[in-house]
Amino acid sequence: MKNETLIEFIKEKYYEQKMSAEYELQLTKIIELENEFTKDFSKEKWREYFNLDLAIGELHSIEIEQIIEFTCKIFKELSSLHIQ
Repeated sequence: MKNETLIEFIKEKYYEQKMSAEYELQLTKIIELENEFTKDFSKEKWREYFNLDLAIGELHSIEIEQIIEFTCKIFKELSSLHIQ
């Protein structure tokens, strides 16, 4: 299985999981802070904020892929050590 396929498989399975209470609380906190921060935004500021949010989301996606690749690499190294 290629790393890209494995990454997509893991991401899919992860997003199917139920969020932890800790995650849900943090998400709620972020949404409340975001709503307070953006309540007086003009249409132009909303567009700028939306573009910033997309860029941050893309960075987060890259980070997740790198974490998965790193984890796969570590598992391969560990499994080769176990065989020897």
